Amino acid sequence: MDAHTTTRTATGAPGASSKPAGTRNEPLFDALFDSLVRHAQRPAFRIGDRTHTYAELGASINGIRSAISRGIPEDQALVGVVANDDLLTYASLLALWAEGRAYLPISPEVPAERNAAIIARAGIKVALSSDGGDLPGGCSAIRTQGLSEASSPPHRRGWSDDRLAYVLFTSGSTGEPKGVPITRGNVAAFVSAFDALGVDMGAEDRCLQMFELTFDLSVMSYLIPLLHGACVFTVPKEGIKYGLVADLLDEQRITVALMVPSIINHLRPYFGEIDCPHLRCNLFCGEALPADVTEEWSLRVPNARLLNVYGPTEHTIFCTWYEFRRVGVNKQLNGVLSIGRAMAGSSMMATHRSTAHGCGELAALSG
Repeated sequence: MDAHTTTRTATGAPGASSKPAGTRNEPLFDALFDSLVRHAQRPAFRIGDRTHTYAELGASINGIRSAISRGIPEDQALVGVVANDDLLTYASLLALWAEGRAYLPISPEVPAERNAAIIARAGIKVALSSDGGDLPGGCSAIRTQGLSEASSPPHRRGWSDDRLAYVLFTSGSTGEPKGVPITRGNVAAFVSAFDALGVDMGAEDRCLQMFELTFDLSVMSYLIPLLHGACVFTVPKEGIKYGLVADLLDEQRITVALMVPSIINHLRPYFGEIDCPHLRCNLFCGEALPADVTEEWSLRVPNARLLNVYGPTEHTIFCTWYEFRRVGVNKQLNGVLSIGRAMAGSSMMATHRSTAHGCGELAALSG
């Protein structure tokens, strides 16, 4: 597999990658699976017009875990997951984590030739799928639809921080798929750094998940809410995305949302019709965030912290942050908001300083 890993560390972080290789220190994953039990009767996902409880999610995870342990040899640590928008797909991701495996999301929307190339490069032999579609590249499937659910979870072992959590393939500068492996320790360090931002979340929160599972921002969008017993609202795949996001923000009274800036760019002509006082935290990532559009959007979400976050896939989701100031001057250049400072456990380096603007190119991020 063509892949490159960069690490981040966080002092005292659960499962932080500063631990020696092979360390078993799993409080993050313990907390995740404990949350399924503690919040059993609360809503975990709202997908389409159906709400699924944590108990339903847990039972699906347990059934899929049994299928994994029976049907996939232990030496196959990386397993494909067809990235559908349904409960069984999210349960598959968590079941793989519970079994100490990693997932590679396979998009059913991209050409079969690209999926075949990714499957071959990653060495995937088996994929979990919630539908009956064919898989490319000679990959066999375990169909999760119709598996027996289990109320009692199988025994869960502790796994080392350097064990893979997921692998995502990006196009790269050449257009060739490039695999980016992220470890369990990387994920734990990200969660610790995110917590340090002071985003107060609880079981009453209603959180947006607008990203394809092949995009790393999806990981934050489902993982952070599930750790807190909150409900994840996914955006349907059919329809105009920015319109669907606007409808969810309003009709479902979303309280926490991570979005790409193009969403509010598209919504700008309709700002006069939008009023979301219930939104408490709105993060933006994946694109440059225009300062003027953010200023206008801030009036539509009067009670929300607005955070501009940034980071390459290799550095686990995002690793810098800047908080928009409702009062005072915001840091910006050429109308684009600053990406701010490094999150806990990360550092930044700028090179090729420009004499014209006194700014640099972000060249490296490391733990």
